[in-house]
Amino acid sequence: MAFSFYYIADGKAYLHRDGKDLELRSTVLKSYIEKVKESAKRNEWKYSGTGAAFTNTYQAGVDAESRVSSVFSKITCLKPSGEELIYSLTIDRTSGIYRKTRENLDMDGIIISSADNAYYDFDVKDGRLAVASSFAGESHIGVMDVAKGELNIYTEGHSWDHSPAWSASDPDKIYFCCAGLPIERPKEPSFDAPKSYNEIVKDMYETSRISERGASSICMLDIKKGTLDEIISNSKYDHTHPQSVSNGSLYYIRKPHESSVKKANPFGCLLDIVLLPIRLLGAIFGFLNVFSAKYSGKTLSKNRDIKNRDESEIFIDGNLINAEKELKANKRKGDKMPGIIPHSWELRKLDPNGNDTLVRSGVAAFFVDEKDGSILVSNGSGVLRINTDGKEEKICSVGKVTYLYC
Repeated sequence: MAFSFYYIADGKAYLHRDGKDLELRSTVLKSYIEKVKESAKRNEWKYSGTGAAFTNTYQAGVDAESRVSSVFSKITCLKPSGEELIYSLTIDRTSGIYRKTRENLDMDGIIISSADNAYYDFDVKDGRLAVASSFAGESHIGVMDVAKGELNIYTEGHSWDHSPAWSASDPDKIYFCCAGLPIERPKEPSFDAPKSYNEIVKDMYETSRISERGASSICMLDIKKGTLDEIISNSKYDHTHPQSVSNGSLYYIRKPHESSVKKANPFGCLLDIVLLPIRLLGAIFGFLNVFSAKYSGKTLSKNRDIKNRDESEIFIDGNLINAEKELKANKRKGDKMPGIIPHSWELRKLDPNGNDTLVRSGVAAFFVDEKDGSILVSNGSGVLRINTDGKEEKICSVGKVTYLYC
């Protein structure tokens, strides 16, 4: 029996079918890259070559290939809807939600796109999109009629609302995650442009700045009644990726909240002064190490090279993970199919009676398939399927999967 599912890894979308992985390329991105390349080629003469050197306008890294390689792109969400695939995509300073037909994957259409607002997460049901729309560092939940193109925002406040998911049992209810944002002191008036979506994503999802906001709770929005209720909340944990199923249960991921608030240490300043010479020497050695690696291909340190150090530390869902360390730890714990996700990242189930139980530890992404009752999970090193009898089987060895749907 053929088995297929969609997944996102490293900001790219794929279809896994019959044991093979097909990348679902965006024609919107392809068209943008072609325009960037053409523009760079037209202006290349101004900044390269002997003429540019003579006129003192020479600039390194502005050739067509360098400009194309610097394009930032990231697919963050993907959902089938009837005969279409709907996905969200960020390209440099523009964010949008696009569609493509399953029969013709080479033809894409725009649902909504903006250089000011960002559309990171969404869910689709019966022609309606539940969307997380962000602007100037805040994010709120809205609903959009796909056919009409009208977006209405329902939540507000100084918060980061994300990961909306339609209720499987009520067409007017939406589960979503909500985290409070830090209160900043008033700043002097500035005429600078608001943060681009690229910068917002890096701040809120891909860097340690995610720890500056409050713990993420799961809430439920009733768009018909206009009510909002908090379902799951604990200041020690982040609760993310909610998925509702038809029997009334709610699945989600719980992981420790990494707060940036630290207790004041009266000896901290003194310790910094004592360690200053050591840290300065370390910085000088680090610079020389990078210089040596760049121009000789060898590092000054024999026990650990720069490349391996960088690759062992990765960001997944805004959390910095030491992949090598976590993989060894999970092996020591006896995991039959160990991954790089810490055991503290738990897939949990809240049933209609209020019972909250652990389904599996070490999960970065999941999807509950109601057709056969199985659950797809990503442990950061591969995609596994948990059958109804609790047994696990490995489907594919794909690393850093942050999104699953089948």
